[in-house]
Amino acid sequence: MCNSLADQTAGQGAGARRLLIPVDPSERSRWGLQYAIRLQRNGKPVQAVLLFVSEPVTAPEILRFRTQVEIARFQAKCGALILHDAAQPLVAAGVACREIYRQGDIVGEIGDAAEQLGCDEIVLPLPHARIVKLLARDVVREVIKRAKSVPVVTTDATGVAERAGGNWL
Repeated sequence: MCNSLADQTAGQGAGARRLLIPVDPSERSRWGLQYAIRLQRNGKPVQAVLLFVSEPVTAPEILRFRTQVEIARFQAKCGALILHDAAQPLVAAGVACREIYRQGDIVGEIGDAAEQLGCDEIVLPLPHARIVKLLARDVVREVIKRAKSVPVVTTDATGVAERAGGNWL
């Protein structure tokens, strides 16, 4: 588990860049971890805030058999496991990190968390090809379009940053 950012900030100084890295069970969502590790290894101290967001369950076929409280408890437990798993490479690399679980609209929660936690960047994987965009919600592009005061950085699988808002929008 990540130590608190407050405990680790003292050792890294106030100049550490705070990165919001939303994660989910996919390997693709973990590309931002490599970005944070790369920055740290290059002598640029970072603090990683890992975020997992569960969307509320509204499907009647699920709510028929489980209460909202049971579902929320299950989602929080799963979210904690995903966050803990995602934190392991950061802990091993000595990157200060914090794990945050929220429930709500994924895109909205990412933007809100970045602002509320004073993050310097939101780190996301490069967007999927446009054809995939037709089949599922494209969170990366939505976050980039809605980003207000916190810049979005997209990375490839090795953690190399690309400028958000490229030709793939």
